[in-house]
Amino acid sequence: MTNSLEALKEREYFVLSVGHTQRSNPYIVLWAADNSGYRGRIETAGRYPESLIKSKLAYYNCGCDNVAVPCDVLEPLSHPVNPGFFDDDNGRWLRNNAATWKAALANTIATPMYKPEPEYRGAPRKEAK
Repeated sequence: MTNSLEALKEREYFVLSVGHTQRSNPYIVLWAADNSGYRGRIETAGRYPESLIKSKLAYYNCGCDNVAVPCDVLEPLSHPVNPGFFDDDNGRWLRNNAATWKAALANTIATPMYKPEPEYRGAPRKEAK
């Protein structure tokens, strides 16, 4: 019975904000539930069903502003927050570094329309326009 329930359950995705995560941020900014703001902790981030993401790929996975990545891929990459960083220092967060972004971008729901260029310490700097 459990296997049949798991088969019916849709895969869930976090939406990572490429546009709001800056080089100086130690953690990646995630979308909150229902397109209602931003979060740091994966426990409070929105979990978007695959069918919703696929129905609006250009919105949720454009590449220039955000990308959609399966929760089950990102959860093992999360870490406890550094002490003193945020209010009660609990929860798990995604570090804003090359390794996390490499794994995230390798597992987006689909190839984004635009090439994602996340900012993190050591990332190539974007040219000013």
